[in-house]
Amino acid sequence: MAWCDDSISGVEQKSAMSADVSHPVAVLQNTTRAEILAFIILLLLALGITKVIYNVFFHPLAAVPGPKLFAISAIPISWSRVRGTSPYKFAELHEEYGPVVRVSPNEVSCAGTTAFKDVYGPRYGKGGPLPRDTRTATLKEMFGAVGMFQASVQEHARIRRQLSPAFSEKASREQEPLVRGYINSMLQKLRDASERGEAVDIEKYTMWATFDIQGDLVFGEDVFGCIREERYHPWINISMTFFTGSVYTHALNDISPWALWIWQRFLTPKSLVDAQSYHIKTTLDLVDKRMAAGKTNHPDYMSFIAGESKAGEMLTKEQMYANAQMLVMAGSETVATTSATTLFLLLTHPKKMDRVKREIRSAFDSDQSVTAASVAQLPYLMAVIDESMRVWPPVATSFNPRQVPSGGCTVDGYFIPEGLFVGIHNHAIGRLEGYFRGAKEFVPERWLGDERYSSDARGLFQPFSSGPMNCIGLTMGRMETRVILARLIYNFDIELMPECSSWLENQKNYIAWHKPPLLVKLTRVD
Repeated sequence: MAWCDDSISGVEQKSAMSADVSHPVAVLQNTTRAEILAFIILLLLALGITKVIYNVFFHPLAAVPGPKLFAISAIPISWSRVRGTSPYKFAELHEEYGPVVRVSPNEVSCAGTTAFKDVYGPRYGKGGPLPRDTRTATLKEMFGAVGMFQASVQEHARIRRQLSPAFSEKASREQEPLVRGYINSMLQKLRDASERGEAVDIEKYTMWATFDIQGDLVFGEDVFGCIREERYHPWINISMTFFTGSVYTHALNDISPWALWIWQRFLTPKSLVDAQSYHIKTTLDLVDKRMAAGKTNHPDYMSFIAGESKAGEMLTKEQMYANAQMLVMAGSETVATTSATTLFLLLTHPKKMDRVKREIRSAFDSDQSVTAASVAQLPYLMAVIDESMRVWPPVATSFNPRQVPSGGCTVDGYFIPEGLFVGIHNHAIGRLEGYFRGAKEFVPERWLGDERYSSDARGLFQPFSSGPMNCIGLTMGRMETRVILARLIYNFDIELMPECSSWLENQKNYIAWHKPPLLVKLTRVD
């Protein structure tokens, strides 16, 4: 009987265990879809609330100043990027919260006095420069290599060594005749328009000239023909679209990699895919043609890269594919933006225009004497250009912020853990009254020793970035800008059309500024 009792007891225990195991299934079978949906919503809500509490109070960046809404989610700053208003938003945040601002759960914007050293500096003994954010880098998939803007620190240094012969002082001097040729063509088109009494969009002409210059320097011939045809080449239009698309890609990735995946997998318009395919094929064809040509009859970039690179450091075809767009866009759009913006600021400040006009016209006895070397001797012109880049920098935001490596780093007194992101935004820095007296005013005299501006934080004026990964083309860029402006002002009296008096207001920024027409009336100076 005892055995039977034990057996019965064992059977009862097994039945109870079976009932316990099957109970959740039975519960689910008896649960309505509405109840399951409610449970999922409550679970997601609980997880969301937990995430919010963590981001605001317990995240490693919780002590960094900034709006709580931006600490909670990347959506607010991503929304400003998608709308093209991020330069204004970063300036607004720094004015309110100070030199270091938390702009998303995992990103900090820095505008402090040591920001450039901390973020862009060489960091000797600390593992080298901070690497760029490359989470959405796509050039390797397109071309089989990465471009300099998307390379790791080590790869960037290697590519920079390979490209550096093309951007030396010597190269700029030898490339000046090519630059002058395209500026001559631009001036002739403008003289023709002047004689017809037409108002012209001077922003377009500066863009056309600089794209023609860079297209020739990269591809060895006048591949775009912008000035000749007085229109944009499709390659250029698609490149600008590519910039806008890149901003959307980063914004979606910051919100959620899943959002980016859904966009790329299901929502990317066919027209955009087709445009990208055309752009890639055109780039490949242009690079192939240039590399197959060998020597050219004028010194383009490839002439110096091939002629002066050390053994084993010649660019591969894949590297040229990946860097071609960067070389054209970085060397053209930024110069055109600076030239047009400087001209606009002078036209809206007549006394400053009169002063620079007197300086230029008294220095030269003919248009042909306006050269790269001679314009470098014009202090007021150079101050005007610097002040323009401070007020309205051509590179306004840190599109690819730096990612903090293993061990973390300290930026402007705040410790930033590894894996998080740090950016510096020139538009915000240039508009901070604590660094520049009358920060929102156009005052070239601040660069000429005016005592009223002796306390300006000039070390924070870095329009070409700073450190080992600064702009490789700054010498060429400065030379082109000075010569374009000097020759325009030497040859023409320029009048701004009334409808363009607010030209800078409400420009959108998608890496580059999207600029409306800048209409002017030109009168030839004989």
